[in-house]
Amino acid sequence: MKILQSATTKLGNKIELIGTPNENNVLIIGVFHGDEPQGKYLIEKYLSGEYPPLEGGSKSVISGWGHKYSAFAKEKSKELRNNPTPNEQILWQYLRRSQFLGLKFRRQQPIGPYIADFTCFYPKIIIELDGSQHIDNKEYDQKRDIFLKNAGFEVIRIFNNDISKDIESVLEYIKDKISPTREFKIPTLPQGEGNSDNLLFIPCLNPDGLENNTRTNANGVDLNRNFPTKNWGEDTSAAGDNPDDYYGGKSAGSEIETQFVIDIIEKYQPKMILTLHSPYKIVNYDGPAQDIAQKISDIIGYPVEASIGYPTPGSFGTYCGVERNIPTITLELDEKIPVEQLEQPVFDIFDILSSISL
Repeated sequence: MKILQSATTKLGNKIELIGTPNENNVLIIGVFHGDEPQGKYLIEKYLSGEYPPLEGGSKSVISGWGHKYSAFAKEKSKELRNNPTPNEQILWQYLRRSQFLGLKFRRQQPIGPYIADFTCFYPKIIIELDGSQHIDNKEYDQKRDIFLKNAGFEVIRIFNNDISKDIESVLEYIKDKISPTREFKIPTLPQGEGNSDNLLFIPCLNPDGLENNTRTNANGVDLNRNFPTKNWGEDTSAAGDNPDDYYGGKSAGSEIETQFVIDIIEKYQPKMILTLHSPYKIVNYDGPAQDIAQKISDIIGYPVEASIGYPTPGSFGTYCGVERNIPTITLELDEKIPVEQLEQPVFDIFDILSSISL
């Protein structure tokens, strides 16, 4: 991934668009409101390639096993990723970048006390490559498989020699083990790097507000009320005792941050948009996004809501979802728990969006 575009705010902070665009872009935005910092943390953690586990109690798709990766497991997984075997390299060329059945796989993923060769978290699938060393380790492998299966994973074991001899048959075997009743197309090995993931990230849209710990930007404008919608500036009743926090600006689209997003949408034509907010613990959607909202709800356990519950004139959801018919999700996170506990479910959501067909 790379920085595709940037802008400088009133206070001299940078807003950046990060990703590798293609024809199926999904835009993910963190920190509309500067007092809601979770989105920036989660996006940057995801982009760093670190996928730490949760410690019990999560409603993510891998909750329930409740084990923490040891420091050794994390370091060992990095070592294994940097030194793949020849057969791992062959299979990875077909699994990487969601090529195989649209599933997002990770290499050498720590899961509790173990490290799995190839892991897909949604649905929960692990592919293990077995060499001659496994003949003398059957008891260990059985114990390992029991643990992983109790964690909800389907474990598929492949012999190393089969990969080097007939990779097409191996792929057919994996496909049949995953879902014998569905029709799938086995991919053709791509040239070069293959297809890129389709996620585009703006980790922090409101760095000035984040710096000052305010909902608004440096001009006192609520960016989520500043978009040039048909209802811009109409109803500010949600402001309550703090009308300044919901100020939509001197004119619609007046802010540098708003103009940056509008330009991104026009330039990259995202097929779907996700924004990260807090604190309401709901999956709010605008436009034709109900099915996607339900998938996200299934992962994080928040209810799906078509309305946030109060008027939002000039909102991003209205601008993109209602008026431009782009599926738009506002994921309202729980601000009362440590942000680390949101990592795995939110990462799982990102992974689904990176492979979803829109």
